[in-house]
Amino acid sequence: MQTVENSVYDPFLPTLLLSMHEEYVNEILIGQKVIEYRKRFFKDSFQAFVYTTGKNGGIELFIKCPALIQNDANTLAKIGQLIQHDQYEEIYDYFMPKNDGCIIPILNYCAVKKVTLEQLRSVMPEITIPQSYLFLDRPDKQKLLAYLLKQECGTQKENQWEKYFAEIEQMLKTNK
Repeated sequence: MQTVENSVYDPFLPTLLLSMHEEYVNEILIGQKVIEYRKRFFKDSFQAFVYTTGKNGGIELFIKCPALIQNDANTLAKIGQLIQHDQYEEIYDYFMPKNDGCIIPILNYCAVKKVTLEQLRSVMPEITIPQSYLFLDRPDKQKLLAYLLKQECGTQKENQWEKYFAEIEQMLKTNK
């Protein structure tokens, strides 16, 4: 059995727990979503267990991400439109109140057999699912991280970020 720990985990990267809505987790799992938008986030490369929010929530996904792309609303909306074919206006409006935000490139992912909130709480009773993120590689979270790393890793996929980064670079040069 391939576990997260022996197939995709990197002990040198920070490990986060973050939450996403079910529709976005599903889009990642079918290869439609390669970008996550956030108004602010951890700036460096990381890996994360993703908790799907909602009444049937649980951890079903492990992702790896490079350092985020931070920019103004216009540039982020153009990148989202180019790479993920998202609606320019929708992304622009999301970031425009502060005219700042970030794109988190999803380099690759591994599907994980669902770990429910009850299962998480059996390992760490005080766990609360963050709206943004929390670090799992802290001393007080070691037991939970060890438990999650033993989960079976299913479908894995690499996204084409070398190609996407080249497209972004070309777009930025053209728009200067």
